[in-house]
Amino acid sequence: MRRGDRAGAQLSGHGGCDGPASRYTEPFWWWGPGWATPVPRGIDELMRDETIDSWTAANLWAALARRRSMAVVAGPSGVGKTTLLTALLDFLPPRTRRIYPRGCFETFAFLSDPVFVAAETAVLINEISPHLPVYLWGPAVGRMLEAAERGYTLLATAHADTVQEFVGSLTGSPLRLHAPLIAAFEFVAVMERSADTRSGRRVRDVWRLEGTASGINLDELPGMSETMSEELPLSRDRPEPWFPIHELSRRQRALHELREQRIEHLPVVHGSDALGASPREP
Repeated sequence: MRRGDRAGAQLSGHGGCDGPASRYTEPFWWWGPGWATPVPRGIDELMRDETIDSWTAANLWAALARRRSMAVVAGPSGVGKTTLLTALLDFLPPRTRRIYPRGCFETFAFLSDPVFVAAETAVLINEISPHLPVYLWGPAVGRMLEAAERGYTLLATAHADTVQEFVGSLTGSPLRLHAPLIAAFEFVAVMERSADTRSGRRVRDVWRLEGTASGINLDELPGMSETMSEELPLSRDRPEPWFPIHELSRRQRALHELREQRIEHLPVVHGSDALGASPREP
């Protein structure tokens, strides 16, 4: 847990858009408009209040450790999209540079600035939405997805009740983006309100998007028990996981220890394809 890293996300970042490159490191309306900035919460807290389970968190950790792009979506406001995404930032590789685009005012100057190395930079988008000018919308959305193709990691929130609605909001009017381009958001976590959890909300499902010649394939995260064993063989009743089972097992055990407060910091867990490989390789 790197709570010091999350503390920076509490800033409002109301500065202009044409300043020096360092301006990009200042959060820009990260929590949206409001009178008070909430205190960021850790993934351990979100597991304890049942917003997310350790199996789901282990898969998102494995994805972000590989610098994959991700969107957290929910239909209504106030479900906790930004709270979850902020907690997930701790899963990014060490020394990942974080930059905050300036909504509809974004100039994309970072794309031509040698200070920002695409493969080492995460772009934190407060929201993909037409609701306010501080959010990303219009042609800037397509340009941001093209930045992902250049190697930048995109992390964003959006309003959608399902992954299909999220994809439709980008392929439909007025954006009309090509469906395969939207698969730059390789992972989509869908949240909802829930009377069955302590927090009153939960991550309902997680999807993996894969672009095809004609559109997008949607693959839902297969469920696992709270205490998964890497010794169990794969079978027809146990779908093949997205990441190596031994790696997910180690990540899930570490998250369980963190949730139970037996450890204070997550250990380094190396995936079989996380070392010496392109961050865009499967």
